[in-house]
Amino acid sequence: MNNNEKSSELAKTKIIKARTSLIQEGRLGIASMIVPLALKEVSESVCSTMATDGKHIFWCEKFVDKCDEKELVFTLVHEALHVTFAHHLRRGKRNPRLWNIACDYCINGELHRSGEYSYWRMPDGALYERDYSGQTAEEIYADLEQKQDSSDDKTQGGNQGESGDDANGEGGKNSTGNEKKEGDDLANANDGNPKDFETAGEIWDAVNDDGKPLSENEKVNAERKLNNHVRLSESVDRACGSGASENIFRGRLKDLDLEIADYLSKIQDWLISVFPNETSWNRPHRSHIWRDTTYRSGNYLPSKKPSIMGGTLAIGIDVSGSTTYYLDAFASQVQGLIEQCNIEKVKVCWCSTICYKNEQGEWWDEFDIASGDQLKLEARGGGGTELTPIFNLLNDYTDDVADLQGIIVFTDGYFNPIAEDKEPDIPVLWASTDKIPNSWHKTEPNFGEVVHLPKRCLTDY
Repeated sequence: MNNNEKSSELAKTKIIKARTSLIQEGRLGIASMIVPLALKEVSESVCSTMATDGKHIFWCEKFVDKCDEKELVFTLVHEALHVTFAHHLRRGKRNPRLWNIACDYCINGELHRSGEYSYWRMPDGALYERDYSGQTAEEIYADLEQKQDSSDDKTQGGNQGESGDDANGEGGKNSTGNEKKEGDDLANANDGNPKDFETAGEIWDAVNDDGKPLSENEKVNAERKLNNHVRLSESVDRACGSGASENIFRGRLKDLDLEIADYLSKIQDWLISVFPNETSWNRPHRSHIWRDTTYRSGNYLPSKKPSIMGGTLAIGIDVSGSTTYYLDAFASQVQGLIEQCNIEKVKVCWCSTICYKNEQGEWWDEFDIASGDQLKLEARGGGGTELTPIFNLLNDYTDDVADLQGIIVFTDGYFNPIAEDKEPDIPVLWASTDKIPNSWHKTEPNFGEVVHLPKRCLTDY
C-alpha cells in the first residue's frame, strides 16, 4: 500500500469512526439513514466536501482531513437529512447550483434548530441563514431565484457601482461567500452533472445504476421506499428517545402532512365556492389524513350535513409532463372532496397539443359520482405543452359542457400561456405539481385560481 492509499484509508476510517459515534450516542434513527449510504471517495475536482445522490456519500480526502470528529458527524447527518428530505429527487427543472445552495440552507437550518451542539458542530463556511430556518428547499430556492433575478435586473439597468460591486457591496462574491466563477448566473446553468459546476457539493440528482437520471416513475417509486424508511427511522428514534434527530424526522413528516392538508383545503374552498350547498365543513385535521402505506385511502373526512346531490365538475388533464405518474393519487384525493361536496358528475378530458377522444369518439370521459362511480384517470396521448385545446372544447363545443359548473386543470405547471379571450364562462382552478409561476414561465395564468400540489404529497408514504 502506497502513501496515497494509506492516506485515503485513514480518511475513510475517520468517517466510519464519526458514523459509529452516532450509534454509540444512541442516535440510532439518523444512523439508520446514514449506514445504507455507501462511502465513495472522489477527487477534489468532483466534490470539495461531501455529497450524496441518495445511494452514496461521496467524500473528498482533503475535506475529511481538515475536519474534526464533530464536524464530520455534522456533515454525515447533513447528508443523511438531504436524503431524508428527498432533495436528490425533488430538483425537477430547477437550476442545479441554486438548488444545492437552497438545500444546504434548509438542512443547516434544521440542524441549527436542533440545538444538539454537544454531538456535532457546523464546519466553517457552511451555509446558514436565520431567515431561512424552518423553510423548505423549494421556498428558499424561490427566494434565491427572486434575488438572482433582481440582481440581474439591476446589473442590466446600469445600477452597478464603478467598482463593479453588486447591490450588496459584495463585489465578486456569490451566495456561498466564494469568489464568483463563470456560470454562477442562472442564465449559464448547466444540466446538473456534479462535475460541471462548482458548488458546496451537497446534493446530486439521483441516478440509476447505469448513471442515467431517474424517470419520473422511478422517482415516485424511490420516494415511496424512502418515505417508508424515514417513518421506520423516526420510530426507532422515538423509541430511543433520541431528542434532536427525532424532532427532525417528525418535523419532516409533519410538514408533509400539513402540505397535504393545505392544498386539499384550498381545493375544498374552491369547490365550495363553485358548488354551494348546505354542507357544514370543518378544516382538515392531520388526524384525518391517511396514515397507512397507500394513497388510495387518502381522504380526510370533515364533518358535514347531508345536502342535495347536484352539479357537474370538469377535470382537464395535462399529459405533456410528469403529471401522469400522479394521476392515481390525485384521483383518490379529489374523489373524497367531490363526494363531500355532493357533486353529481365529473367529466374528464385529456390534452397536450390537442385533446384526445376516447374509444367512444367522445371528448369527455364521464363519471356518475351519484351512482357510485369511482374517479379513474388512465392517461392517453402525450407530448407538447399547449393546453389551449381544453378551453377550445369549453368554448366551441358548448352543447357538451352545458352542465359544467367549474373545471380543475391538473398540470405540471409547464405550459404555454393561455390567451385571455379563451377564459370560459365557468370558474377555473389550476392544480399544479410545480409552483406557478415557475422558472420556465414567470407569469401566472391570465385567469382562474392556482393551487400547488407538491409531487411528494402525491405519493404514498
